[in-house]
This record gives sequence, structure tokens and C-alpha cells, in this order.
Amino acid sequence: MKEKLETKAVGFYFIVLAALLGVISLVRYAVWAPAHDAMDVLTMAALVIGIVIGIILMVKDNDYLVIVMTVCYSIATVKLLTDSVGSFVDAIQGINMFGDSSQVGTIISIAAVMGVSILLSIISGFLKRVKE
Repeated sequence: MKEKLETKAVGFYFIVLAALLGVISLVRYAVWAPAHDAMDVLTMAALVIGIVIGIILMVKDNDYLVIVMTVCYSIATVKLLTDSVGSFVDAIQGINMFGDSSQVGTIISIAAVMGVSILLSIISGFLKRVKE
């Protein structure tokens, strides 16, 4: 095991961290969304596919899978934010009509963790993942 880890470069650890943050995002979203009638299959599927691709990348290095992982996390984040526009509008206007303005903080915190996953996967695409 130690010999395998010695062959890994910084990009590999960025992928591991992106997958870990993807799992955290998935758990937080899966706990929060059903309680607020905000569950979306596309968001869940994109997060799960991104995590699975991250696990595959831990075993086999492939540049195209890094791109697909980034796209999956991006889809999940954009879908979460676009589904929550009503809550943001309510928070800005100080009303409670289109969404739940009390959930804006939670939405932003979930999206921020997803955003860090996106950033880590983008950076890992430019770094070496296996030492030569």
C-alpha cells in the first residue's frame, strides 16, 4: 500500500479530496433536501456519478474522467442554485413568497462545498497525478 501511495503526485490527492467533499455534499444535500421539499434526482445523480468517477480515478488515471467529474459536480451545483432562486429572491426582498428565505444559508453552504469540489477537480486536471 505504501509503495502505491509513493507513486502518486499532488493531483491524485486533490482528486481524493474532491471526492471526499463530494461525499460530504451528497450527505448534506440528502439530509437537507427532503425536509424542505427540494429533493432533485439530477442533483443527486450528478453528485453520485462524480463521486464514483473520483473513486475510479483513484485506481486508474484518465484525463477525460477528470473532465467528466468536474462536469458532474458543476451540474449538481448549478442545479441546486437554480432550483433555489425563489429562496434567494425572498431573502433579498424580505418576504416569504417564492421559497424559504431561512434556508439561504444552508443552500449557500452546500453549494460552497460543491464549489470547492469543482475547484479541486479543475486544479487536479492541470497537475500530475502519477509520479514518473
